[in-house]
Amino acid sequence: MSVVLESESEKTALLNLYSLEGVGSGTLIRLVERFGSAEAVFRQSEAQHQTVPRIPAVVVSRIRAASPDHSTGAQLFSQAAERGIEIRTYWDTNYPPKLRELETDAPAILFIRGTFEADVRRLAVVGTRSATAYGKRVVRDLVLGIRASGIHIVSGLASGIDGSAHEAALEAGLPTEAVFGCGVDRIYPPANTALANRILAAGGGLISEFPLGATPDRHHFPQRNRVIAGLSQGTLVVEAGARSGALITALLAVEYGREVMAVPGAVTNPKAGGCHSLIKNGAALIETADDILQLLEMPQAMAGKAQSVQVPLELSRPESDLMKVLDATEATHIDAIAQSAGMPVGEALGQLLLLELKGAIKQLPGKYFVRA
Repeated sequence: MSVVLESESEKTALLNLYSLEGVGSGTLIRLVERFGSAEAVFRQSEAQHQTVPRIPAVVVSRIRAASPDHSTGAQLFSQAAERGIEIRTYWDTNYPPKLRELETDAPAILFIRGTFEADVRRLAVVGTRSATAYGKRVVRDLVLGIRASGIHIVSGLASGIDGSAHEAALEAGLPTEAVFGCGVDRIYPPANTALANRILAAGGGLISEFPLGATPDRHHFPQRNRVIAGLSQGTLVVEAGARSGALITALLAVEYGREVMAVPGAVTNPKAGGCHSLIKNGAALIETADDILQLLEMPQAMAGKAQSVQVPLELSRPESDLMKVLDATEATHIDAIAQSAGMPVGEALGQLLLLELKGAIKQLPGKYFVRA
């Protein structure tokens, strides 16, 4: 069905729908694709809502109980407009094509401060928050080395490698974008407020799928990482331990068919363990800026190797709890897994991505999971 969400009333209805508990990006995209607009979703009967795959009954009830004047959505729209924050949706013509490739795994709504070009080449640079001088120097050297390419540098504004990537991009005169795990009306970590302001002043952007006022909850960051991976032609990991969240970004890049690259470090450095595991399992070993440029200019060169990336890790307590829920033969949907494990969906998804990274489980289309 053709979807048009250009008017303010449609975006207000979309925000109202998005504000309902249990309505994440995947649910939102399925609903709007099925009924043609956000406003149309609210006009459907209960029977019609139940025809949409993987929409829990409790979510249907919340949609039907929502205020018909879309007051919550109107408030969100007004707050964004007052602060100069752009609201860009999956159905807008200027939505990033690379993200749209993710289909129902894409963020349905992006809140944007600053400038954010849709169709440009991007490199994600991620790694540990506790970077060494070596890691920071490598990031700077590599980013300065690719400055002539004009590629955008994407990261998460975190301390350590993320911040170094943004700093290096600014020094190189490359556009850079920071993807948040909270609303773009707050800077996290606060220590990087000056860096965020420099990104904006240089013509870069701050992006989030989380609404204004959203706090940097722990389970938001795996979701943030998928946006970083999805926006980019390739993901470069510099200094990541065996349990680093940067490995989630690398795994997601593999799932999305993007290039995965890693910088080796000293065998005595525990922060290099994750990078070494990635390289052992097929990620491209990066020593120079030319390695990055060659890989991104020839996207098929490492495709076979990249698809085999796996990192074996020990199971944490939450991961063990989730493994007890999963079946060896029958796939289980994320909503059912989270409910059985007593976790919020976002937290469960983050733990499941770690399990997939370890090779313990497989993800199937539609956010279904099964033991490997």
